[in-house]
Amino acid sequence: MNPEQSLLARRRLQLGITNVGTWVLASIAGLGWLIAVRPELGAAGLLGVGVGALALQAVFDVVGGFVWLPDPRLEFRGFLARWTRGVVVHALAMLGVGAAAALSHRWTGGFCAGLAVSTAVLALGRGRLHAAISGAGVHRRSGDGGECLLLTRVDDPAFTGGLEGFGARAAILVPESWRERLSPSDLKVELARRRWRLRQGLPLRTLLVLLLWNLIGCQLGGWLLNPAGLSLGAAVLGQACWMTLWSFLGLLVLPVLGRASVHAADRAAAAAGLDPSGWIRRFPSLTGEDGNPRPILETIFYPIPSADRRIRRLDPTQDGPGGFLLGDLARSQLYFSLAGLTLLGRAVHCNVGRPALWVFPPSA
Repeated sequence: MNPEQSLLARRRLQLGITNVGTWVLASIAGLGWLIAVRPELGAAGLLGVGVGALALQAVFDVVGGFVWLPDPRLEFRGFLARWTRGVVVHALAMLGVGAAAALSHRWTGGFCAGLAVSTAVLALGRGRLHAAISGAGVHRRSGDGGECLLLTRVDDPAFTGGLEGFGARAAILVPESWRERLSPSDLKVELARRRWRLRQGLPLRTLLVLLLWNLIGCQLGGWLLNPAGLSLGAAVLGQACWMTLWSFLGLLVLPVLGRASVHAADRAAAAAGLDPSGWIRRFPSLTGEDGNPRPILETIFYPIPSADRRIRRLDPTQDGPGGFLLGDLARSQLYFSLAGLTLLGRAVHCNVGRPALWVFPPSA
C-alpha cells in the first residue's frame, strides 16, 4: 500500500478499536446494572435501548463510511442513501433475531435455542441478506471449474465476496467488477483458492465451529445472569450485552485459529500450477489493509496476514499449515455474531460505515 493508504488504514484501525471498545464498555455497564438492579424492562424500554444504540453507532458509521473511506468515495447524499438502506435491513434482521431470542427465553428459560435457530437462518439466507443490505443485484454463471459463480454489483472496493451456501449448493460470490479490475491470472488464482476451500468443506466446518463457540458463550451467560429470573426485556438486553463481550473475546482468539486456512489456500493455488504471489501483493490495495508491522496487533486485529507473510509462507522449504483447518473463523464470526444481538459486526475497522461488508466482510 502507498503512504496515504497506510495512514488511512491506521485511522480506520483506531476508529474500529474505539467503536468496539465503546460497545464493550457499554455492555459491561449494562450487565452490572442488570445484575445489581434486576429491573422490570418491557418491550418499549428494550426498543428504546435499541434505538439509542443504533443512533450511537450511526456516529461511528459516518466517520468510517464517509470521512475515512478509501477512494472512490461517494457524495454524502449517495452515502446516506446506501447507508440508510443497509441500516434499515440490518435493524430488521436484528429485530427478527430479538424475536427468536424472546421466544426462546419464554419457552425454554434461556437463549441457546433461539441462537441456534437464528444462526441457521443467517447461514441459509446469507446471500439474500447481502442483496437486501447492499442493494446489489446478483446473477449466476458457471465457473471454469464447474462451480457456480455468483456475480454481484457492489461498488465498495474492499468487497471481496466469499463462499455462499454449503455442500452441493455452495457457490463462489465475487464482485462483478473484478472481471474488469483484475488480470485473468489474478482472478484465476482467487477462484482456485475458493474452489479449494469448497472441496475441503471449510464453509460448513467454519459454521459448526462458530455455532459451538457461540452456544458455549450463550450457556455461560445463562449461568451468570440466570435469565429465567429476569423480566423478558431485561433478559434479552442481558443476552445482547453478554454476547457482545463473548464476541469481543472471539475477536481476540479466532484470528489465531483461522489464519492457517489463508496460507493453506495460497499453497493450494501454487500446487495447482498457479503463481499466487502477484495476487497476494495486489490484494491489500483492494481491501485497504495489509496486516500490521507490530506482530501483536496483526495477530489480534488482522485475520488476513500481510502480503509479505503470505508470500514467505509460499516458500516450499517452510513448513506448511498443519493440523485441522478451521476456515475463515474471525471474519465469519463478524456476521454470525448477529445471532447474539451484537453490533460488533458493524463496529470493527474493516466494516464500520460500509453496509456492503456487513454480511461478507473482506476475506482471503
